[in-house]
Amino acid sequence: MQIKIYKAYDIKDKLKTRTLYEENFDIGKKDFIDYYYEVIIKRNEIVALEDDQDEVISMIHLNPYLYSIMGLESKVHYLVAVATKRAFRGQGYMKMTMDAALNYLKSLNEPFCYIVPDTRELITTYVKCGFEVVTNFNIDKFSKDKYDIYPVYTDEYIELMKKEKYFLDLETEEYKKDLMQKMVMLKVFNYDMMGCKSIDELKNKSIYVCQEV
Repeated sequence: MQIKIYKAYDIKDKLKTRTLYEENFDIGKKDFIDYYYEVIIKRNEIVALEDDQDEVISMIHLNPYLYSIMGLESKVHYLVAVATKRAFRGQGYMKMTMDAALNYLKSLNEPFCYIVPDTRELITTYVKCGFEVVTNFNIDKFSKDKYDIYPVYTDEYIELMKKEKYFLDLETEEYKKDLMQKMVMLKVFNYDMMGCKSIDELKNKSIYVCQEV
């Protein structure tokens, strides 16, 4: 077993993860998966655990965004597509992959990374990895409200959110209601860069995060 980090230009390696993605996430939504593997993988990084045959058995996608944090801008990553092959679950491989991902992001001197668990049960899992629940998810992508922490509206971000809104508009109202019940979890690497001293102080800040594209 070996951990690898597929960089933005490692498209061939990244394409190896599509089978695992489809095994775990929304196989019926082929249009979105096609979009993700045609557009998003050109800008993200993927932490992958490979077996001796170079097959990906566990992965975490690191999707980058520019954030404004208490008035200061910094690059941060959204962790998505956290998955392990069914045959290898329960053997500690995801923890190995997550530890590698968090150590890598910490080495980049970023203030935090974040994740939005698919289920309430996963919250406990991510707490063990050092994440903290800080706020509810918000699907209002074009809100004009003032936030303390929010993605900067670069040209790239605006285009990504338009595409995200397109896919979200195709979803059922039940799905949207479920999405709004999800929790945003942060792993803070540097509280000084966050403009606060503790997780309790952070929870009092208004935080707005984007979805998975």
